[in-house]
Amino acid sequence: MSDTVTINPTDITNYNRTDNELQTFWLFCILVAGKNSDTTSRLLTRLLSFKPKSQTPFEYIRSLKLVELHNLLVAHKTGQYDRIKKALFFSARLDLRTCTRDDLMDIHGVGPKTARFFLLHTREFCNEVVLDTHILNWMRVKCDVKEAPKNTPQNPAKYAQYAGLCKYLMETHYPGLTLAQADLMIWTEMSGRLD
Repeated sequence: MSDTVTINPTDITNYNRTDNELQTFWLFCILVAGKNSDTTSRLLTRLLSFKPKSQTPFEYIRSLKLVELHNLLVAHKTGQYDRIKKALFFSARLDLRTCTRDDLMDIHGVGPKTARFFLLHTREFCNEVVLDTHILNWMRVKCDVKEAPKNTPQNPAKYAQYAGLCKYLMETHYPGLTLAQADLMIWTEMSGRLD
């Protein structure tokens, strides 16, 4: 029986995670890219349900051969099998407490959004902005930044440009909130979860 951690997409900021919780959240960050967060949370819980209780998620991944990891992903219909398999395999050697944004982005299949999302919601003094579709839509609709892209900019200079503007807008619209709190507030509103 496993001690699987369940990710609650509406309550993801936690600066005091155990190793098990931190690794589980990183796996969620990898899996959720381009997918529904609730579905991904359930999928991750199923994926890790076979993990021995004595192992962390990274220890479990390291115990699998690449073909076994691939088959596990296929059996659970994660999609993006090659990207996710490589991201999980290479991530399992990271120290998630000390790794940098660049360390995370050096992992195959991890982009600027995923790396920043993880850091923002696990490191208390993180000053990153996550330019996902909800944040970019908020910039266009609520802040009248019509030229904000619809998808996460992959060009580092363009990402930095919009991240700087977004940070200013978040601090202006949500004074007193951390960037992590503002990020979650905007996601909740723009994803239709806020009544």
